[in-house]
Amino acid sequence: MKSFNAYRHPTRGFEAVKVGFSWPAFFFGLVWMLVKRLWKFAGLWLIAYAACSLVVGAAKNLLLGPSQAIVHLLVLAAYFALWLVPPLKGNKWRDEDLAKRGYQLLKTVKADTPGGAIAQLTSGPDTALQADAPRAARP
Repeated sequence: MKSFNAYRHPTRGFEAVKVGFSWPAFFFGLVWMLVKRLWKFAGLWLIAYAACSLVVGAAKNLLLGPSQAIVHLLVLAAYFALWLVPPLKGNKWRDEDLAKRGYQLLKTVKADTPGGAIAQLTSGPDTALQADAPRAARP
């Protein structure tokens, strides 16, 4: 079982965010950021990818030999970081984004899926959670 931070918004319903590493962000990176409405990070990543491409293009045209190889290695390291940071930090970014958008953290629950985490909150003995928020879960 995984841990999920469960959130509730007065009009938008419930959201559950897995605690820890994000496999969808690992495989889909920029697209995952867009789907999860992490606009600021998606924009930064797009700019960073474009900057890396510009640096590689400039290195091919302006540098020769070992200095060109060093630039390519540095850009390769930057691409690796751009690929690895979202899965490591993405769920934390989602937590912060949901809080900014007016979602209230209810509690952290153990479940197999985000939908299961929300189901625990809405079908459990704490019926106050069910009272004023529609049931909406997006995994």
